[in-house]
Amino acid sequence: MHDRPSPSLVNCPAPELSRSPAAARIGRLAAASGLSLTHFEYRQHLRLPDHWAPADRPDLFGEAVWQGGRLVEPKYGPFRHDGVLGSFHPGHRAKWTAHELCHALVGHAWRPDASPLFLALGCRVAELLPVTLYYFLDEAGLRRCPAHASGGPLYGAFCPTCERAALCGPIEIDGRWYDRGRAFVEAELAAVARSRRTGRPSSHRWTTIDLQSDALAYVGAHRLRLMSPEYRRFAELFPAPGRDHATLDSIEARVLELLDDLCGGREAQPLKGDHWQWVAHDIGWRLLQVGSQCEPELGAALDGLVDALAAETTAQGIVAAVEGYRALHDDWIMPEPEAVFALGLPLPDDVDLGRAIDQPAAGLAEGLPGTVELLGEAFVPVVEAFVTAESPTRGPIARRFARFLAAEAPGPVADLALYEAAIAHPEPPDPAAEAFGALAPALDDRVRRAPGVELLAPAVDVRDLTARLKDDPDAVPEDLDDLPPKPHRLAVRRTAGGDIIVAELSPAAAAALDRLADGPLPAAALALSADERLSLQTLGLTIPAGWSERG
Repeated sequence: MHDRPSPSLVNCPAPELSRSPAAARIGRLAAASGLSLTHFEYRQHLRLPDHWAPADRPDLFGEAVWQGGRLVEPKYGPFRHDGVLGSFHPGHRAKWTAHELCHALVGHAWRPDASPLFLALGCRVAELLPVTLYYFLDEAGLRRCPAHASGGPLYGAFCPTCERAALCGPIEIDGRWYDRGRAFVEAELAAVARSRRTGRPSSHRWTTIDLQSDALAYVGAHRLRLMSPEYRRFAELFPAPGRDHATLDSIEARVLELLDDLCGGREAQPLKGDHWQWVAHDIGWRLLQVGSQCEPELGAALDGLVDALAAETTAQGIVAAVEGYRALHDDWIMPEPEAVFALGLPLPDDVDLGRAIDQPAAGLAEGLPGTVELLGEAFVPVVEAFVTAESPTRGPIARRFARFLAAEAPGPVADLALYEAAIAHPEPPDPAAEAFGALAPALDDRVRRAPGVELLAPAVDVRDLTARLKDDPDAVPEDLDDLPPKPHRLAVRRTAGGDIIVAELSPAAAAALDRLADGPLPAAALALSADERLSLQTLGLTIPAGWSERG
């Protein structure tokens, strides 16, 4: 059974909101505002109506699709500045939790007579503080790994060690990041002011960041939607006090209010709303989007559901909206309730909807084909149990599902899932070791386990099982308990060129690699023969603790 959700911060991992003082303040404001995030992989992203799509601009739109076991998010598709519920995407960094909640706290600028210029400038200001938080304010007091300490944001680079270090809590604040953040905000607002005076967007670039370019692309993608009768109706029925801004001055003032708070100044005001109110807003918009594509009689019936929901933005109002939609679905050809109400978070206890199942199942089928084959008819029920039980976790869905199986149902299926996940999503290799080669001269006699090496302990021969499933599925016994036992250890690693190395380890080699998990050791302390030490080194499973300048 799934517990009733807390009234706020659903899908917001608590450690990610204590990584820096700024992130912690965002978390407190978000909790006081009743905010939550939706789970990107468990949210059914409704296809945008064709009449809202910009002509001849397919680059601005697209649907979320699974690629390499990851659900890829089109930049200007699912994200909406006007959406109160942000997104938890397992493939993103931990910085995104505070960033998404910051978007909700800032809000967006819109009015019925908005021009494209107004929408673009409002979008630019709405993006300003979340970006400032991501690149500046969150770095003040952020704990990073020794290699990147005090170096600031990594931009396109990803460091798993930094991600783990940040979850240990903040260090002493370096106020320079607050100063740099304020300077960035001031420069952006000055560019917005020039744009308002001249009537033309004025650029301000900082390294790779260009908020003007992003705002123009966003408006190009969403202008028709924001100017539609359905959106005007949504804005009238579902106001969000404190985050719906009818003037650019108002949203700029909100940005400065929150900026002062995040830099340690006067506390900002939370939004006036609660969890179910924001969920009702999300459902209201989804119903209006469905209604925009319906014939008049059905559209009028959906309007009635929307009116009733707007009048009661509570758990009870949500239950009534679901029941009303299901009744209409019995009589009309329209999107399935399981899709429309798959918001990516749990709905009230009386509603057995809220999370998509087919979407994560498709991703798992791509990443864990053998596991899916073994589960057979049990696959979809097991996926549903996984989706319902999982707390928001970063990482590929194949790895998360494999860990779920290992915890809930250890055995051959879980062993195969862990193996397939390791093959599909290996950790990155050590760039220095790959560049220097396996036998580069060492600084001393100490060795360490190479970064990116993963150790598995299957109880059956998972490599043989994989081959059977691929070449002759009938050779796999119906009762998996009939598989011959073979407890053993495997090491998996990826090379810089993308090749996957899988090595079966002797008990002594496995024990040595286990010991090296805690840090470098003298080679002699591993109790291995010279040949076995050389084998581990040649396979790239161990590397020197440091390299020598001399050959």
